[in-house]
Amino acid sequence: MTTKWGILATGRIAHTLANAIKESTVGELAAVGSRTQVNADSFAAEYGGITAHGSYAELIADPQIDAIYVSTPHPQHVEWTIKALNAGKAVLCEKPMGLNHAEVMAMVNAAKQNRGFLLEAFMYRMHPQTKQIRVLLESGVIGELRHIHATFAFNAPYNAESRLYAAELGGGGIMDVGCYPVSMTRMIAGSNPHQVTATGKLADTGADVYTAALLSFAEGVGAHVATGVGQQLDNAVAIYGSLGSIHVDWPWQCPPGWKITVKKGRDTEEFSGESKSAYIYQVDEVDRCLQAGLLESPEMNWDDSLGNAIVLDQWRSQLGIQYPQETAESMNPPVSGKGTHSSQVIPKRALKGLDTELSRVVMGCDNQPNLVHAAFMWDDFLERGGNVFDTAHIYGGGRIESLLGQWMRNRGVRNEVVVIGKGAHSPLNQPEHCRPQLEQSLDRLQTDHLDIYFLHRDNPDIAVGEWIDALDELHQEGLITNYGGSNWTQERVALANEFAAKANKRPLSVLSNQFSLARMLSPVWPGCVAASQDEFRAFLERENIALFPWSSQARGFFTDRTDAILRKENSTLGQEFTQPSDAELERCWMSDDNLERRRRAYLLADKYELEPINVALAYVLGQNFSVFPLIGPRFLWETASSLKSFELSLSEEEIAWLDLRD
Repeated sequence: MTTKWGILATGRIAHTLANAIKESTVGELAAVGSRTQVNADSFAAEYGGITAHGSYAELIADPQIDAIYVSTPHPQHVEWTIKALNAGKAVLCEKPMGLNHAEVMAMVNAAKQNRGFLLEAFMYRMHPQTKQIRVLLESGVIGELRHIHATFAFNAPYNAESRLYAAELGGGGIMDVGCYPVSMTRMIAGSNPHQVTATGKLADTGADVYTAALLSFAEGVGAHVATGVGQQLDNAVAIYGSLGSIHVDWPWQCPPGWKITVKKGRDTEEFSGESKSAYIYQVDEVDRCLQAGLLESPEMNWDDSLGNAIVLDQWRSQLGIQYPQETAESMNPPVSGKGTHSSQVIPKRALKGLDTELSRVVMGCDNQPNLVHAAFMWDDFLERGGNVFDTAHIYGGGRIESLLGQWMRNRGVRNEVVVIGKGAHSPLNQPEHCRPQLEQSLDRLQTDHLDIYFLHRDNPDIAVGEWIDALDELHQEGLITNYGGSNWTQERVALANEFAAKANKRPLSVLSNQFSLARMLSPVWPGCVAASQDEFRAFLERENIALFPWSSQARGFFTDRTDAILRKENSTLGQEFTQPSDAELERCWMSDDNLERRRRAYLLADKYELEPINVALAYVLGQNFSVFPLIGPRFLWETASSLKSFELSLSEEEIAWLDLRD
């Protein structure tokens, strides 16, 4: 079977791949799409009269096309890759796949949702020369890995309007060719670096002219990478080990007569071969994967692209490079892949005191690295029917509230969403801190009120009446609507509400304690309180107090991480973004009872063909009292995974069985 290709955009690299398709024995160039019919016709005439579409949308809609090559400038990769995947096409996207990790995440998520093929176009990865490098490393010929040197740069005349120097087009060496040495060093090291330090020079446009970085990997392995669009370098790779070194003079272009040199002391050995263009191998790899039913290529899989994007983000951050599309003021609505998850609509439930119904799960907003990433996550959640967002005065030193406020302003959705805020966290957990912290939170969130406000910690040394007086005053002024306590004991909530009733003031009507299928053995953080006890649950139901439980899925306890910990393996090595440590998981959740609950959750997951975390969240959602669990997804597919919990409605008997009440 031959893969029929469509080329999206008509620049220089589009011609390069078109020629490779023509030379491939398994690829057929069938169509091209351009922003203008004139350019499409001109390109088509060069390649035997293939179908010429005067728009990218027409190309994507062409029923004869199996695979789309996205060769637009960098900033358009995310939009057209996702649209092509949504249309059922396989996609080869020119490198770098996205301007940043968030865009790559969105593209990979679209591939997952559509079960579509997606490959980042690092053509050198498919070439026999690169495969030989892997073979040599696996053979241990140079011993223990110590250091890597990889560069890719060229000297182009400065032109502020050129794609190479224009920041709005993702210009600069890092994104244009620096992604190659980063990709190579990560492939050699077999992981992402834990630290990136860099230096370099920026053009007046804000794009990098030349730059070098040190990537620090585990076991003391270091990699020196360098790039530039205004500086010529050797454009080579050298790999140093305890016994010798590997040298590749042409790692990126992969010449037809390729050669790798291995040096050990005074001995030198060469490995060489004859080959086709690296682009032909790339075309053939796409066809091979499609025929095998693969969604990603083992030569450059999705995790590899995501990891590469993280390092490129870190490299740019070291130099202070931010593209116009990433700024708070000009950030455009990102492409979320609308329509690919219409079956996952989050149900809603009313909450006394609020006119807006609340989504049954709440988006926890404490783990977003930047506005671009947060926007993809929050847009997706909103599109799925989620409308409740949880934040706090202390999260990220106020950074998270600012991100949420900017996102709401950019999207114009403040009246569509329910915002939860928290304040008076220890050691500043006294009533006099509520007002100034709330006013600062409102300023960061760019809003005039919070829909739900929690006292982030209780202070038992403060009389409950003082707390109620402070909260009711803020409520009377319209600064907060519903209010309650986070990490408050049942006894303190009861006392506070008794005081409120006698004083004719608004009671605590909401609570945010830890609650999950796994019982919290010790506080995750100082001052944390769970609401797992039977009498606490009955109290919530009897008093009609809504629970907004944090760590509703026990912070990874119902995933494979627990199995790794039980095997005494380090389950967190190489993982990105803030998450609980192995030590925390052991301290807070590892007990015989919790492991038995986990075992039963796995059995039900097998029965219903879902994930154990879905069972764990369905258990929380299935309680008799009003509950709106917080979830903290770091990636789009984690949101999708959590929301599968709504496909499961546990019976009272199943909930009791999970609770070890049999």
